[in-house]
Amino acid sequence: MIHLVYRMKMTERSRRNQKEFWAWLEERERWFYRDLPMVREVRWYYSVIGDVYVLENWAAFDDEAAWGAYRKALSGLKTDTGWETERVSQDDWWEFLDTRIVTDPPVPVGFVRGAGD
Repeated sequence: MIHLVYRMKMTERSRRNQKEFWAWLEERERWFYRDLPMVREVRWYYSVIGDVYVLENWAAFDDEAAWGAYRKALSGLKTDTGWETERVSQDDWWEFLDTRIVTDPPVPVGFVRGAGD
């Protein structure tokens, strides 16, 4: 599994209008990933200690080919004026800090405890 990780810091507008921001983020996730079926899973993390008001977005892909298909599809979507206008409106809500790609280790490590554990 390959994970594309974006880190974003919430803008002043987001911090002052958190209810509006979280509603915007829910809607954004629906339209942004709607035409990107190669994205297997998306997870969000929100820092509350340390780098406060920082979000991480983890998008998972089966392999490098799926990540390549994502990049190609994204390039196509960016040529749609309406889609691109909506996408760049994110600059009102956050500032991108960095991006990285991580992979799962080659051995089965880690665990998830069940409710009864």
